[in-house]
Amino acid sequence: MLYWLFRGFIWVLMRCLLALTGGVRIVGRQHVPRTGGVIIAPNHISHIDAVLAGVSVPRGAYFLGTSELFEAPIIGTLARWIRGYPIRQDSPDRAALRKTEKLLKAGEAVVIFPEGHESVDGTLQPIQGGAAMIALRAGVPVVPAAIRGTNKMMAARTARLRRAPSPAVMLFGEPIGPEELSGGLTGKRAVQHASEVMSARIQALMDQLEREAEPARTIGVAEGIGPGGAESH
Repeated sequence: MLYWLFRGFIWVLMRCLLALTGGVRIVGRQHVPRTGGVIIAPNHISHIDAVLAGVSVPRGAYFLGTSELFEAPIIGTLARWIRGYPIRQDSPDRAALRKTEKLLKAGEAVVIFPEGHESVDGTLQPIQGGAAMIALRAGVPVVPAAIRGTNKMMAARTARLRRAPSPAVMLFGEPIGPEELSGGLTGKRAVQHASEVMSARIQALMDQLEREAEPARTIGVAEGIGPGGAESH
């Protein structure tokens, strides 16, 4: 009960932050399973992506982010408040990976940015094997997602907020089940296949947002979006 009250407060705070920096549009929330373990896997172009994900995911979720995210002023604090936890990038962080697998097997949702780092130029970077490996080990689906415009609110790998000329957009795609992820393969070949599938699906969603960029510029903060709320198209 206390968590949901606190989450509601933080959601309002994050929505206000996004409204002040240009607004947000969220599409495809119906694709996120409301129960059971699931990974939400968006592209990554800004520290503020974690805030956008926190507003967008229609259920309680944990967030796995790089350690540099949690060092950023304001955004790092918000990330912790929305149940974020860091993973080291300089060496295999087995503790963070074990925690993520445990959460997923317990039926939790975890947001993972599978590129590992923010993309400076906004293009999709190679998908690292960690997210795919965790999904396969935990036997959970992956919901691919695309983010557009947050790098206009806060440039990649910086912590300076600014007002964007148009709303940020988050688009959720259909879940990718464990069988589709593995492709019937095992071991490293399964992880490689899963990474390729995730990359293709995230890129397709990014391409969709690019095609719809002009209409997105005419939409402000979506109405009725909150914990379990409706989405805006």
